[in-house]
Amino acid sequence: MILSVENLVKSYGKHSVLKGINFSIEVPEVIALVGPNGAGKSTLLNAICNLIPINEGTIRVLGFDHKDPKMFHHTSFLKDATVLYPYLTGLDHLYFVQRIQKLSKTRVDEVTLKVGIKDYASRKVSTYSTGMKQKLLLAMALMNQPQLLIMDEPLNGLDPTSIISTRNLIKELHQEGTCILLSSHTLSEIDLITKKILFLDQGKVYLEDLSLSTNNAEKSYLERYQDVS
Repeated sequence: MILSVENLVKSYGKHSVLKGINFSIEVPEVIALVGPNGAGKSTLLNAICNLIPINEGTIRVLGFDHKDPKMFHHTSFLKDATVLYPYLTGLDHLYFVQRIQKLSKTRVDEVTLKVGIKDYASRKVSTYSTGMKQKLLLAMALMNQPQLLIMDEPLNGLDPTSIISTRNLIKELHQEGTCILLSSHTLSEIDLITKKILFLDQGKVYLEDLSLSTNNAEKSYLERYQDVS
């Protein structure tokens, strides 16, 4: 089992966000987490990675309890650019991950080439565009060659060329055996990446396999959230 979420409940005060979430991923695949703003997508991903406490439920990642830090030897979470330090270079960030994960220094060179950041990795992050920061975050997430890669809006801030290269990289990682769970608002891109969609709706999740229907991501989204303005 790659990921198992059972009866996950998360509330902020009296506001209930996740109301008994249940789903599992048993084999490496690409699954897109979809829902309107405020539905709780980031909350769910943060809960899986134990970045926020949960009220109830059980989460297991690659056989580990989600509170066990050992899971991060096999799992990575691509968050937003708030985790980056503007006064450090891209290489500083990558070498930090390399030391924490006890990886070979050659892994840094491999990742900068794979993601396409070698030309600016030695520059301070304060000089990076939004897209450059996003690619650095992806490089950091790939350092430990994760079995499970969790990505929160990985296409944010990317120009068309970078979107295409990131999409191709996601497909390549999947072909290499990486399981990918990603959230995205870009429904047209989802259709090019995967047919498995996990809809988050009113605190519950619903897994839909579009390969078994005539729908695309946009049509399924509109059918499920037709009352959402």
